[in-house]
Amino acid sequence: MTKKKLILIIAVTVLTLVGLLFALMQWATINNLNVIQGIQSSEIWFEGDSYDRESISSLVKADDEDFTILLLSDIQLESHPIKDKKSLKLIDELVGEIKPDFIMTAGDNTSWIFSVGMTKKLIKQLESYDIPWGVTLGNHDSEGLADRSWHGNQYENGENSFFKSGPSNIHGIGNYSVNIENEKGEIIYTLVMMDSNIRRNYEKSEDYDFIYYDQIKWYEWLIEGVQSEIGSTVPSLLFFHIPLPEFENVFNAVKDDTIDTGTIFGENRERIFSPPVNTGLFERALALKSTTHIFCGHDHVNSLSAVWRGIRLTYGLKSGPNSYSDDDMRGATLITIEDDTNKVVVQHIYK
Repeated sequence: MTKKKLILIIAVTVLTLVGLLFALMQWATINNLNVIQGIQSSEIWFEGDSYDRESISSLVKADDEDFTILLLSDIQLESHPIKDKKSLKLIDELVGEIKPDFIMTAGDNTSWIFSVGMTKKLIKQLESYDIPWGVTLGNHDSEGLADRSWHGNQYENGENSFFKSGPSNIHGIGNYSVNIENEKGEIIYTLVMMDSNIRRNYEKSEDYDFIYYDQIKWYEWLIEGVQSEIGSTVPSLLFFHIPLPEFENVFNAVKDDTIDTGTIFGENRERIFSPPVNTGLFERALALKSTTHIFCGHDHVNSLSAVWRGIRLTYGLKSGPNSYSDDDMRGATLITIEDDTNKVVVQHIYK
C-alpha cells in the first residue's frame, strides 16, 4: 500500500467517523435526548405563599437619569464562525453606543447541537460588559446535549446575571422577576420574565407550546404580591419568547386599519408563530392592570409594536444574522423608563 493511498484511507475514515458523530448528535437533538442533566431548582412556589420582597433581585434607577434596558432577541449562536462573530460584534456595538443599565434577551440565545459551548460563549460576552443582565429561554435554547435545567444553571451562575431558574413545581425554566427601585428604595417598575416553553403535541399535530395555567397563577400572585407590599399597583414589563395569540390580533387590526396608527412602529414580514391555544395570560394582564408592555421574539422578520387594548405588544428586533433574517431588520430594542414620569418609551435600534 502506497503512502498516498494510506493517507486517503485515514482521511476517509476520519471524515466518516466525524459524520457519524455529527449525525448522532443531530438525532439526539431532534429527539430531545439530553445527556447532560442540569440541577433542578430548589425553589418551590405555592399560591398561598406570602410575597417576600427581599427574595426578589432589584436594580436601582439613579435620580435625574433615565433607566435603559437593551433587549436582544434571537441571537441564536450556533457554531457558525462567520455569523456568530457578526452577532457578537453587533452586541458589542450596541452596548458600547447605548451603555444600558440592564441587558435582557427575548430568548433563542443559542441553537442547534452545539448549544452547550454557545451558551458559555454568550455568557462570557455578557459578563465582559460588567452590566447587570438577564435572559429568557426560547424554544431553541435547550437543543443539543444539555437539558433546559443545565442552561438555566449556566445563566444563573453568571456574576452579573439576574436570571433565576424559578420555581421547579411550575412549568418552565426562568420564571422570575426583577424590581427596579429609585434611590429611596421605592419600586417603580417590575420586570417579569417567563418561559414560553418549547413544543407540544396537540390533538391533530405538533406545534409550539404555550404558557401554562400554573405559570399564569404565579404571574398573578407576583403582581398582586408587589401591589400588597406597596399598597398600590406597580407597573410591570413582561418578557418571554413565543408570541401570544394576541400578537396576531394586533397584526390583523393593522392590516384592517382598525387600530390607532399613532401607536404603531415596525412591521411584520411573516406570519405570527404563536401557539394554537390561548391560555389567557393577556386577559389576566388586563384584569390586573399592572403590565403596560409585553415583549417577545421568535419571529425573526417581525418587528411590529402597537398598543392593543391598553397594553403595548412589541417584537424585539432580531440581534444578528444567525438562522434566517433580513439585512435591514437586525439590531435590538431599546426600552427607556424616563426620569420623573417613569413613562416607558420603546424604539428599535437598527444596525
